[in-house]
Formats: sequence, C-alpha cells, structure tokens
Amino acid sequence: MSEPRRFAFDGEGGAYFSLILGQGLLCVITAGIYTPWALVTIRKYLLSHLSLDAKGFEFQATGGELFSLYLAQGLLTLITLGIYGAWAAVKIRSYMCEKTLFDGKPFSFAGRGGALFSLCLGQVLLTCITAGIYGPWAMVQIQRYLLEQTAYDGKAFGLTATGGELFSLLLGQGLLTCITLGIYGPWAAVKIARYVASHVTYGSDEVFSFEAEGGELFSIVLKGALLSAITLGIWSAWYQIELYHFEARSLSMKAKPA
Repeated sequence: MSEPRRFAFDGEGGAYFSLILGQGLLCVITAGIYTPWALVTIRKYLLSHLSLDAKGFEFQATGGELFSLYLAQGLLTLITLGIYGAWAAVKIRSYMCEKTLFDGKPFSFAGRGGALFSLCLGQVLLTCITAGIYGPWAMVQIQRYLLEQTAYDGKAFGLTATGGELFSLLLGQGLLTCITLGIYGPWAAVKIARYVASHVTYGSDEVFSFEAEGGELFSIVLKGALLSAITLGIWSAWYQIELYHFEARSLSMKAKPA
C-alpha cells in the first residue's frame, strides 16, 4: 500500500495578525464594502501556506469579482424572499472552486440551483417535522450532493457517511460534552472529524483520514482561550493559526482499503 499523502500548513501568527488587523480596519473604514476584498486576501494567504505532498494551493479570485458576485446573488435572493438562495449558493461555490487551484489545476463544481433547492427544501422540511431529529440525515444528504458535484483533475469527491451513524455519534459526543460541562468538547470534535474525514472519498481509490488526539486539541484550545482572554483578543490570530497547523498535520489522503 502506498504512503498517505499528507497536508501541511506553514502560516505564522504574527503575519496573520497583521493581515486580519489591516483587512479588518479597511472593512470598518468602508462600512463593510471592502469585505469581499478582505475575504479574498485572507483566503489567498491561508491557501498559499497550505500544501499536500509539498504541492501548493492557490486562490486566484479578486475582490472586485467577489463583490459583484455577492451583490448580484444577494439582491436576487432578497428580491425572491430567499427562494433564489440555492441558485446563489451554487454560483458562489462554482466561482470559489474555479478560483482555487492545487498544483496549478483548478477545482470545479457542477451543481445546479434547482437540484440543490429541491434537496434542501425536502431535507429542511423533514428536519422541521421531526423537531430536528432528522438533522444528521439532512446534513449527510446535502453534503453528499455538494461533494459529488465537486471535482479536481477529472475525479469527483464523495461521501459514504450515513445519517444514522452521524446521529449516534453526535448524540453520544454531545451528551459527554454536556456532562463534563464542555471539557470533553475537544475529544468530541476529534472523534467527529475522524468519522467525517474517513467517509470523504476522492475518485474511486482514495479516502481522507484525520488522525489526532483529543488531548492535543484540548491543550491548544485551553492555551488559546486563556491567552486570547488575557490579551483582550490579540492572541486569537496566533490561536487560529495553531488550529490550522493542528488540522493540517492531522489530515491526510490514503488509498482505500482493498
């Protein structure tokens, strides 16, 4: 069996702090108008520091394009009282995929607004009728559709998770987190991430894997929360970068078991 393909992230807290501070100030000064440009700049930074098997990611969107897209799709969604939301989501996801490159090649999204609208309508209705109990099944159905319509280099992604398994997992981990007054949260998050990743496929021969320990995440969260509180939020940039490092080094892609 071939070695897993591993993700890596090499961003730095100081650079990220300077970036979000500058972009945040520009958003405030422009009363929020600059937000699409800020989102593009931040995403470019994060993806430029992410790699898979030493091959890099890029984000080639522009703030102007994203602003026009958000404005048009937002207005159409508003005019139609939210009905157009599914079509807007498809257009935005298509744009974001096309502008995201790995090893020089773009991702693609072939979803359709009508299909997503029908799917979301049905899943939301079932979730409401069951007082939320159907939620995990709805999440699986919607995420499966989104992943199956997303492709890279001619191969689509997929999701083999089931609503029943996710429901049991969320219920058990949620109860343990409540019983421990939130302390168990990092362990729960790792277990859920491990389950979801292990059911995300790429093409017919690869599956994702998330290997981490709840104790490590607990230490990162505890340190990040304390230092962020002590520094009145300033440390949150370093905290976020540390989480990105944790997630990247825990994530890999490997051959599907025979």
